[in-house]
Amino acid sequence: MPDTLRDFVVRHTERGECKCGKCYDRRVRPEPQGHTADLTFFKVCAKSSPNPDDMREVVRNHQPVFTDAVDPLDGEEHNYIELGAWAGDQETALRMMGLGSILGLWKLLTPNTILGDLVDEDMKMAMAQRGFVCIQAEKGGDE
Repeated sequence: MPDTLRDFVVRHTERGECKCGKCYDRRVRPEPQGHTADLTFFKVCAKSSPNPDDMREVVRNHQPVFTDAVDPLDGEEHNYIELGAWAGDQETALRMMGLGSILGLWKLLTPNTILGDLVDEDMKMAMAQRGFVCIQAEKGGDE
């Protein structure tokens, strides 16, 4: 039986920073990309060697839960609120967003990735709570 989106995300992510000892993205140093994505609300790390092609297939085959179809691979911006309705809950959506960014399926757009140190942590959280945690795949990236 094929994985559901939630099954795939739960099996291949863990809330918190990667503890492999080889990543350079621990704490406040987000580059170069490692196994951790900072989603403002929490960080998520990849585990169990997820395959980008497998994740792409799970995303394509996902049946929407509380909304019409959404295509996270279409090159448009999608925030965690929209993806939460599509995935069934916001935690699954956020963990999926982080994992997809780690696997190179899309860019993660957050107050931190866009504004960096230009705004303080309270403002970053306020922005995130209003939906400013998004993904955007490269146009034509669904191939």
